[in-house]
Amino acid sequence: MPRFHHANLGVPPGLDDAEGAFLVDVLGYRKMDVPPDLAGIARWYEADDGSQIHLSIDPDHRPAARAHTAIEVDEDVERRLDAAGIAYRSGGRGDLAVVFCADPAGNHWELRRHSQTP
Repeated sequence: MPRFHHANLGVPPGLDDAEGAFLVDVLGYRKMDVPPDLAGIARWYEADDGSQIHLSIDPDHRPAARAHTAIEVDEDVERRLDAAGIAYRSGGRGDLAVVFCADPAGNHWELRRHSQTP
């Protein structure tokens, strides 16, 4: 049975710190150590469930027009996006709320959560 391990996203040189702050402060990932041979060209981040986001420094990075990464998040994500000054739009259907945003490198994200029922 397949299980998601990681997505690798491009980031232009000089935006890797901002991208890392987005992953940690807004989405809740933890920064990981990378193998020595990847130092300076990649950064890795991990969620509580073990899934990871890898960032590759790419001088030719161009965000995709439609491709995106979708993850499940908690109810405070809009507050964290506001605090980080990141624009987003919200939508959803039924008990599913969806927030769409772009990270500092322009990569698109779909942040999903189901409403809590008492």
